[in-house]
Amino acid sequence: MIPTNSPPILHKSERESNLMFDPIAHCVRVLIGFTQGLFGNMESGQYRWSPDPEHTEITITGAYPLTLQAINMRPAIVCVHGQSAYLNLSMASFETINMHTGNKVYRDVLACNAVFHVVSRTGAEASRLAWFLASQIKALRVFLQRQGPFTRIGHDITIGGESPPGGLIQDNADGGAVSVQVIVPFFVPHKWEVLEPAYKNDNIKIDMSVEPKNDTIQISESIIITKEP
Repeated sequence: MIPTNSPPILHKSERESNLMFDPIAHCVRVLIGFTQGLFGNMESGQYRWSPDPEHTEITITGAYPLTLQAINMRPAIVCVHGQSAYLNLSMASFETINMHTGNKVYRDVLACNAVFHVVSRTGAEASRLAWFLASQIKALRVFLQRQGPFTRIGHDITIGGESPPGGLIQDNADGGAVSVQVIVPFFVPHKWEVLEPAYKNDNIKIDMSVEPKNDTIQISESIIITKEP
């Protein structure tokens, strides 16, 4: 397996509370896992994927540089995320106010693209693998929507053309490698809260002064109201 220093996928209960959670990167990781499981159930000799690099018949990973030596051994599928944008479905994306904290709650939908780069020594093999991947995402999209964070996926898939031989990885002997892109648009919900400063305060100090009508002595008192934990 290719070593990475990426953090683990967070539990569902931690995704809204962790500021470093990236919903787009999470979706890409789900698609990578789906692709690995798809090819992992293939028969031997039919591009069967295995987590063991010595026995796998195809490389399936995220954004990672490929070498000519790796492509000579087996084809590869590299999944990366493309452009993403907020759809702004409501006025300022505002949803409600959290009555417990006073925070403003916002909700929107992200329109994203996942791009699969199917790389092989020949264009015919790359195109065949690209077609298989695209058709299976289309056919099994209900499982992605059921298990993943997607609200819509697998409807508008695009299979690109073959890249020129040598345009991706140059090889003076036989032309290098050919890449075919599979572009998968998807939509994912996103929710966030913004702290409302008016509801946050430190200890409150109240100064009171009382001056009786028939007395020149001024009575003053201070009261401190501590904030709740």
